[in-house]
Amino acid sequence: MNENEQLRQELLKAAHDLYMRVGIKSVSMDDIAREVGVSKKTIYQIVENKEQLIEMVMQQDSCEDRRILARNRSESKDAIDEFLRNSRFFIRQMRQISPTTFRDLQKYYPSIWKEQMESHHAEFQQSIADNLERGMEEGLYREDIESDIVSTLYSGMIKMVIDRAHFPAQDRLISDIISQLTRYHFHGITNQFGRERLESYLKQEALE
Repeated sequence: MNENEQLRQELLKAAHDLYMRVGIKSVSMDDIAREVGVSKKTIYQIVENKEQLIEMVMQQDSCEDRRILARNRSESKDAIDEFLRNSRFFIRQMRQISPTTFRDLQKYYPSIWKEQMESHHAEFQQSIADNLERGMEEGLYREDIESDIVSTLYSGMIKMVIDRAHFPAQDRLISDIISQLTRYHFHGITNQFGRERLESYLKQEALE
């Protein structure tokens, strides 16, 4: 890794950590420069402005999410195990993100929010559909599920939760809502055998 790429990675990590911890609007390029230990002029050799940096951070997050989902699918024992792994990942991820981060992104950088939400939504919806098909093939989910409809409903509910229009940040944590939604989803798609398998997994490791 050359010096420029190393600096780029350090910049993205510092920006990501600050944005997720305290929000986006209140974090200046000076704050990020101090975190990395370089001058602001050096940062502008990597990015043109704060908006480009935010976009790069969001894109890197998306790549990491895809990597985790692919790993969970390959390492999981079955569809239920896969979905639990993914749910735990998102629940723990949401606990590390300040509600201010989502609010700032929606309010001050709507084009980035829209692009990221649409991209995430499409990929997430497909992963849900694939999981439903897998679960039915494995005899864990109900046979009468129409994966395109159920995956659209579930991904739409996740989108609604993250949007925060229906669950203001001061009322309920996103992680708690996703935990409840995951349980709700499982009870709607599993057959008796699947419910027994689910309970067995949850005894080994809680959802949270």
